[in-house]
Amino acid sequence: MLQKKYRLRKNADFRKVYRTAKSVASKYLVVYPRATKTEEIRIGFSISKKVGKANVRNYYKRMLREIVRKNLHHIPKGYDVIILARVPVTNIGYQELEKNVKYLLRKSGVWVE
Repeated sequence: MLQKKYRLRKNADFRKVYRTAKSVASKYLVVYPRATKTEEIRIGFSISKKVGKANVRNYYKRMLREIVRKNLHHIPKGYDVIILARVPVTNIGYQELEKNVKYLLRKSGVWVE
């Protein structure tokens, strides 16, 4: 599980990222990276009710959290990132989802090898 210190949780923080970040999208996900002046990484996850019922949304949120947890060392400090899942995310598995997350983080400039 992703530790609490790495989570973006407050509604005001989500709104600030949505307002100021430039989004990068694929068919399955949208990533909103926002540079901050702090020395911490915070990641938020958003999944619409259009994706499915609560158990389906929670399943994909858990998968996304695990993908980020495993690859946290590739994300530099000083970023707030929101990962938003789109409806077609239910058609892919873990490997494809992980590939999409990595691709979008690289494309947005938040990925360090």
